[in-house]
Amino acid sequence: MHLVIEGRRGDWHKLQDLPALYELLDTLPGKINMTKIMPPIVTRYVGVTPEDWGISGFVMIAESHISVHTFPESGEVSIDVFSCKEFDPVLTCKYLSEAFGLQEIETCVLRRGLEYGLETTMLPTRMAHEVTAFTPNITKPDVDAEAELVGATALNGYHPNGYESNGSPLNGSSLN
Repeated sequence: MHLVIEGRRGDWHKLQDLPALYELLDTLPGKINMTKIMPPIVTRYVGVTPEDWGISGFVMIAESHISVHTFPESGEVSIDVFSCKEFDPVLTCKYLSEAFGLQEIETCVLRRGLEYGLETTMLPTRMAHEVTAFTPNITKPDVDAEAELVGATALNGYHPNGYESNGSPLNGSSLN
C-alpha cells in the first residue's frame, strides 16, 4: 500500500519542530505495525526564497519507508507511507494529522505490489473509507465500494500517465 497525504492549515510550530519530527518517525512505525530498521534521518531545508523552507524526514522500515516534507510558512505537509503490507490508513492519517495540527487533509491510497499485477487501485474501499481520491476509468475501486463512489472525483491536475503498462492504459481505459 502507498498512503499519500497532503496536509494543509497545519500548526506552524509543529511543522518546524525538527526533534518532534524525529520522534514521530521513530515511533510511528511501531504504532502502525511496521518494523523500523534504522533510525530516522531528519534535516532542515532552506530554499532560494525565504518562505521556501521546512524540515524533511525519512525512516526506512522493513516494509519500505515513511517520508515527510513540511512547509511551515504555507502550513502544509506532504507525507508518504509506503509499505509492502497493508496497514490502517485511517488510523495512520489520524496520528499524522494530530502530529502536525492539520485542519485539512487530502489523502490517496494506492495498492502497490506484484500481487496486484496491472491493477492499481486508488481507494475509497472498505479499508479506507475516508480517503478522498478516486480517478474514474483509470483506477479500479473495490467492487463493494462502488456505491460509495457516487460523487467521487479525480484529484485536480491528476494525470495517470505513470500508471500505464507497455504503453497501454490500465483497465482498458483511455487517457484523455
